[in-house]
Amino acid sequence: MSRDTLLNDSIALVADIGGTNARFALSLGGRLQTDSVQILACNDYENLDHAVIDYLRHQQVAVNHACMAFACPVSGQTIKMTNNHWSFNKSEMKDTLKLLSFKVINDFTAQALALPALPENALVKIGNGEAIAGATKLIIGPGTGLGVAALKKAGDHWLPLPGEGGHAACSPISSMDNEILGILQQKLGYVSWESVLCGSGIERLYQAHGMLSGQPQTLKNHEITAQALSGDPLCKQTLLHFCELLGRAASNAALTTGAQGGVYIAGGIIPRFPEFFAQSDFRTSFEVNDKMSSYLAAIPTSLIIHDNPGLTGACEALGNPFID
Repeated sequence: MSRDTLLNDSIALVADIGGTNARFALSLGGRLQTDSVQILACNDYENLDHAVIDYLRHQQVAVNHACMAFACPVSGQTIKMTNNHWSFNKSEMKDTLKLLSFKVINDFTAQALALPALPENALVKIGNGEAIAGATKLIIGPGTGLGVAALKKAGDHWLPLPGEGGHAACSPISSMDNEILGILQQKLGYVSWESVLCGSGIERLYQAHGMLSGQPQTLKNHEITAQALSGDPLCKQTLLHFCELLGRAASNAALTTGAQGGVYIAGGIIPRFPEFFAQSDFRTSFEVNDKMSSYLAAIPTSLIIHDNPGLTGACEALGNPFID
């Protein structure tokens, strides 16, 4: 019996750890135990081990195996979170937690691995297009940061293709894009997709649009989205632009990866306003291209409305031989 089969047949700890919150759960037989899901605030804990110990104490269970997804690069031995203070050495953390195996993956690797396991009612299709079976899938999602990853079928398993596409340069097209980019460059210098497509990115866009309209103001991202949905003109303009830019970022990534298996929108922001998003120019922006419009029009785009795709993906990673 293989090590991955053993992992799939036992109780294991899974986690999806972002810049703000850490979601923990138990996996049994490779399946997420939804009643074990608990969300902990990262700022409440000194480091990962403190949060894990607290979670397992509440669950009254001990585990020998774990797979955890982190919102940061994970290729080296040192894991340093991009948007919070947690930092640790993989081997040392494995010993501290007394684990026999410890799989560490990128948070969007987990999101990507979840795609084949999600039920149909966890997806809301935006626009037209039909996926090609077995073709590369792309997942992109704004939250505390912007995650991007791809997934490719390889034999009986799915091979995740992680990356840091959120840190690629933002590419303006319209005159409004260029004006907004100019304002942001004065403040940031380098403007990545993540600079505008995340929670703080909504705030930056709002401030920039306010400056253009002669109404410089400051609001938190949740206030901007709430007021946009209530019809406030400046907030609505900001959120519409946010959706349009997300369409372009997704389009760029789909062209780069050849994502004819579909593009999936994840993260903590868009599910807050699915109807607004569906009626925005996201899909129109996604299809805009000088030579590849037909190629892009054939790619389906869907919004993920599942509660725990990252944890589902971490469960899938436990038995995936491509994940060390």
